[in-house]
Amino acid sequence: MFDTVPTSRLADPPPAAPSLAHVSAAIDEVVELQRQVHALEARKLVATERARVTALRAEAALLAHDDVALSRAGAARRRDLARRAFTADLATALRLTEQAASHLLDTARTLAVGVGEAGHATLEALRHGRLSLAHATAVADTLADLPDPDARAQVEGVVLPRAATCTVPQLRRHLRRARDVAHPEPFVERHRRAAQDRAAYVDPGADGMAWLTAHLPAHVAHAVYDRLTRAGMRAREAGDDRTLAQLRADAAADLLLAGTNPACDVGTADRDPAGGNVSGLAGIARRITPTVRVTVPVLSLVGGSDAAADLDGHGPMDAMTASTLTAAAPSLRRLLVDPVDGRVLTTDPGTYTVPAALRAFLQQRDGVCRFPGCTRAAARCDVDHVVAWSDGGRTVADNLTHLCRHHHGMKHGTAWRSRLAPDGAVTWTSPTGRTHHDPPADPTGPGTLGHPAPPEHPAPERPAPDEPAPGRPGTAPPDAGVRDP
Repeated sequence: MFDTVPTSRLADPPPAAPSLAHVSAAIDEVVELQRQVHALEARKLVATERARVTALRAEAALLAHDDVALSRAGAARRRDLARRAFTADLATALRLTEQAASHLLDTARTLAVGVGEAGHATLEALRHGRLSLAHATAVADTLADLPDPDARAQVEGVVLPRAATCTVPQLRRHLRRARDVAHPEPFVERHRRAAQDRAAYVDPGADGMAWLTAHLPAHVAHAVYDRLTRAGMRAREAGDDRTLAQLRADAAADLLLAGTNPACDVGTADRDPAGGNVSGLAGIARRITPTVRVTVPVLSLVGGSDAAADLDGHGPMDAMTASTLTAAAPSLRRLLVDPVDGRVLTTDPGTYTVPAALRAFLQQRDGVCRFPGCTRAAARCDVDHVVAWSDGGRTVADNLTHLCRHHHGMKHGTAWRSRLAPDGAVTWTSPTGRTHHDPPADPTGPGTLGHPAPPEHPAPERPAPDEPAPGRPGTAPPDAGVRDP
């Protein structure tokens, strides 16, 4: 933190022998600049809300004019498609994921309100630099989750005086308490509904690692964490030299994959007997063999190359691990490609259905949904004819891309347009005329001598807004793409 910094990096170098007063003045400068940033963030929220209202009034211009199905769609469907088109336009312009852009729009809609409405005071505090955008967003998230205007006003009135003197995590704790007091619905009912959104996610990390996250009822989550902690402490007492954090992670993996502790089976005390829950879930999970899909250059398998393999839904993995997985694989699929340009050689362009070999090639080339910023794995996407089959488009790699169901529907139902280049790059044009270039994850394709490139969009995947898998409830959506359920 206090490494020597060459003064040549600074436009206004500090004095040769700075005093504490100089340090204080330097901090004051940072605080003042941050205050100006906060004021600009407030202006951005107002401009964002203005853009949303403008787009709402320009619904027809955001929609496709030549889509037969859309001409028969109801008003709600047309309004939803226009909203999605505008959100995607804003997201790509700001280099955000659509979930982050949607969250920005929600925050702006909650705070950019009239004088006297809940939210206005928070925006004014941000405008005058008393709050950061993170503080204001935390308040907006809570206000938007309250169904009653009086409850929203009560919460804002209680927490806003504290917001200027606490960190964001501290503010969120204050907000949770204030929300529970002001919320007109009983806590037990809210918890029962929130528990329906429990889920598990996996997010890719660096250097062959990944994050496994579970969204659970709080008491269950704390019970799980307590069991992992106590197991790790007992191992440490017995002489294990791993850190407690490592032991927690290893214990969780052992219990989930190896099933070495039958006492961890989930009980049935909190289950709804009429809800169709399957008993003995832990035992069922132990009988499931985990499946991963790995694309391995053949020369790496025979030791002729150290080219990285590709783990579906994650990215590059080392050749040794890939070889070990391949040796234990129950089946292999050969993919024959042109050694020069990577084109799949075993396909029939005269059929609508995409052959398995071509689909495998496209999955390797695309990696993810090809809409800018989306990270839904290609294996869980639709294969879209860029030039529609009904318009003479052929079933060849030069006319096929992966699109998640959300962006597939948006492409055909809105004024978004795409163009696929021979090298696999996709150029998108938004309804407002902005262009966005999306290069392929692997421009050469598997089976060639080059290293497969990592996915261009390594952010965690999350569900698209119109898909059934929930996001992470109760939290501000991070700047991430679409996640698989």
